[in-house]
Amino acid sequence: GTRKPPRTKAKFTLGSININGAGSEETHYKWSDVIATMRRNQIGVMVIQETHLDAARASRIKTAYEKSMFLRSSSEMFNTSSKGVAMLIDRRIIKCVKEDIDTYEVIAGRAMMVSVPWRTATGKIHILGVYAPNDPEQNGAFWTTIANVYRENPDWPRPDFLAGDMNMVMEPRDREPPTACRAATARAFADMTEGFDLVDGWRKENPNLTRFTWRSKATTGPQAGCRSRIDRIYVKNGLWDDTREWGIRVNQPLYTDHELTQVTLYDLTQPFIGKGRWEIPDFLLKHDGFLEELDKMCLETERATREREDNVRPQSALVDLKDRIKEKARAIAKESVPKARKKVAELAKQLETALDDTSITQEERREQTDKLTEEIKEIERSQLAKRKADTTALWLLESETIGKKWIRAN
Repeated sequence: GTRKPPRTKAKFTLGSININGAGSEETHYKWSDVIATMRRNQIGVMVIQETHLDAARASRIKTAYEKSMFLRSSSEMFNTSSKGVAMLIDRRIIKCVKEDIDTYEVIAGRAMMVSVPWRTATGKIHILGVYAPNDPEQNGAFWTTIANVYRENPDWPRPDFLAGDMNMVMEPRDREPPTACRAATARAFADMTEGFDLVDGWRKENPNLTRFTWRSKATTGPQAGCRSRIDRIYVKNGLWDDTREWGIRVNQPLYTDHELTQVTLYDLTQPFIGKGRWEIPDFLLKHDGFLEELDKMCLETERATREREDNVRPQSALVDLKDRIKEKARAIAKESVPKARKKVAELAKQLETALDDTSITQEERREQTDKLTEEIKEIERSQLAKRKADTTALWLLESETIGKKWIRAN
């Protein structure tokens, strides 16, 4: 019979990050790091800015990851060493073939829209990725140009999401020290987002929070100590109720001065499916301490039923044994949370507390939060390096033996 079309999942996570250039041999590693971050955070579509990708390098990435990812990229034709926007689409989450993906180049190297399959009336979700100019005047003209391009192409779908590095903020509190945006730039941006009926989802969900997605590495000059929330995701007003988990992720290993922003879109018409029946985690089946306890409990139960201590019935003894095994497994699993993950969780909690601490000066807060942020990132980078080393070792062991690894590679 005919092949059934791939089935899209009932949710997907959209992420966005500025990677400060990844178009040279020295920075090419960033692509594998981005993909590892996508997989770890179950991100279905990643909008990437400042890619510096030329056609040859984009082709190389497509070939390397063609079995798991689709890449769509836009660069300025004669200046690929700057600007650049791209989107990576995880085929395991966004179930599709390449013909299902529509690409619209809005402004070369600056703005690109990609449409991927989703459970809407049209069967697609439309994501506009942008990397706006840093100059305030050019920034304002940029938003006006985007609006004009869509007006000139009435057959194009309008974006459901706008994601990327906006290089401007709409409110002074989204910049430190607080600074108002150039009025004409803010007006141009507002005109465009209102025209598309888009809202700042993170701000709508967190009306009283102050968080930043970019921090200056400069230690002297006017940029020293500056921070801002220039990386944002906007969503169509009618879809906002279907979104959850708006976040700014500091706990990511990428070498960039920007943070990862993300949101998850749900199909709320689908039935709720919980986590299912609890089961013993796989890693406990190789945990010496747990296996020793398991042997001890099983032997005790066997002896008690064989000798019929206290008139123990075998059926009741089995139920009791299962309950005790479950309790012991949960206790050991809780204690066995990897130290790195536990440390990151502790540091993230301290970071949240420091960001909201009004009893200290702005300078003290900045020093504390920068230190905590770097500690989190160092742990994440160390963990990523370890996972890469483990993957390489496994590949060397298994790639020449006919099995799952060999079949996937060939």
